[in-house]
Amino acid sequence: MPSHSSPTTEPPAGTEPPDRTDPSPPVETPTELYFGYSADAPDLTTVDVKTVVPATLAGEPAVLTVIGSSHYVGLPALDFHELCSCKPLPHERTHETPLSVGAKREFRFESGRLDARTVVEGRPLDAFPGPDDATVAYRFDPEAWTTIRVGDGGYETYHTYPEYDLALYTETTMTPERAAQK
Repeated sequence: MPSHSSPTTEPPAGTEPPDRTDPSPPVETPTELYFGYSADAPDLTTVDVKTVVPATLAGEPAVLTVIGSSHYVGLPALDFHELCSCKPLPHERTHETPLSVGAKREFRFESGRLDARTVVEGRPLDAFPGPDDATVAYRFDPEAWTTIRVGDGGYETYHTYPEYDLALYTETTMTPERAAQK
């Protein structure tokens, strides 16, 4: 897919990494990534929004959002909303993928306006191409990234998990109803 680059986003200047001597209970390490699909926009006020970038997908305005626990891709004109999270989601159409190298999954979202197919692959961390060609990229830690790259027929994401030596890759292809009828 061709890329449309934008600057990399990192935590605000002056933000320190977590104190490794902090006596508070450790944050639970996720073991799965959840993908929720809906024709209705999710309530993003309940998540930690890191960065938002406008884009065009399937010829329509879209929004790409990196959140504290993954990403959101919204394409309101075609009733498509994908929320991806390390925490279980309340959506009717939720799919899960283990955070492991070698994992493979395929999900579909179909509505009267759009057909979307997402393929997920667990790759080794060194398969992550880096943030340079991403439409939006956010670095959580030195090797922990979420990136989204828009292409002609959809978008790709990477979620890196250095603790698992994992680069979880997704490719979503989109076919709007109007294109399917031509």
